[in-house]
Amino acid sequence: MAGRMSLDEALRRYRTGRFRDGDVTRCTGLSVRAWRELIKNRTVRTVTENRGRGRVRLCDATVLKRAAVIGALNRAGFSLAASGQIAYFLPLHTYLYEVCDPCALLFQRSADVDPKTGLPSRVEKPKADWFDPGKSAKAELESDWLLEIYEGRFVGVMYNAKDEPTIFGDLRKQGTSFVAWFPFRRRVHWMGNAIEAVAQELPAKIVDFITKSEDPAKWAGQLKLLDYEFEKHDRDDDPLCIAAEATARGPLFKTSINITLAIRQALRRYLGIERAAAGSEMGETT
Repeated sequence: MAGRMSLDEALRRYRTGRFRDGDVTRCTGLSVRAWRELIKNRTVRTVTENRGRGRVRLCDATVLKRAAVIGALNRAGFSLAASGQIAYFLPLHTYLYEVCDPCALLFQRSADVDPKTGLPSRVEKPKADWFDPGKSAKAELESDWLLEIYEGRFVGVMYNAKDEPTIFGDLRKQGTSFVAWFPFRRRVHWMGNAIEAVAQELPAKIVDFITKSEDPAKWAGQLKLLDYEFEKHDRDDDPLCIAAEATARGPLFKTSINITLAIRQALRRYLGIERAAAGSEMGETT
């Protein structure tokens, strides 16, 4: 467990928003080779591309969190390429990344930085205990977001244990490639859980940005440049949608990945609350 002083130091480092390759692999379980492959394929983007002796390649917190989702999918048996594509297309991932953040949870957003600690004032009672050094990371099934893959084909996300999945694409080419569907056919619901409680504290400009980013027209061109595939499946009589919804209602088998917990664990490792993830040079499914 991290002591208060070491935790404060880790939080100061986290607030800089810059993370090295070693931080990513240590916190997410991705191997060095897998991380380099994701950068090469432009699944993730680094802040700097500096290489060579004395130069350090850095990424931001969004990429660190996306890497945690990719690592969880990859460990569940999906190819590195497909895992990266699914994480990239995950609906409302920006919302999730903003909420699952120690700064959003632990600090008063309007507070000035205390010159003695180098940190803003702490909130008296955090909305959730996700980064409490005295407690273990655990699944919160009523509110955690689950990525679910039905019969190895259709990919959806569960925002609430009582809600139906939002299908947002399907796996092809023997599960090695993911094709996203636009626009998303369903609105999501996450009322009455820890994620909603934290989200209520988000500034209006962040919520507005997230809402606008839902429109695929805003970023479809960029996806084409990245060679990511997407298709339009929004009609009630669309055969692929009908098949997906029928499969999700009664799948022969499905794979569930708790992406909210994966992100929390990665961040807890960065803060020193949990041990580093076990990664290996040859551990990923490529």
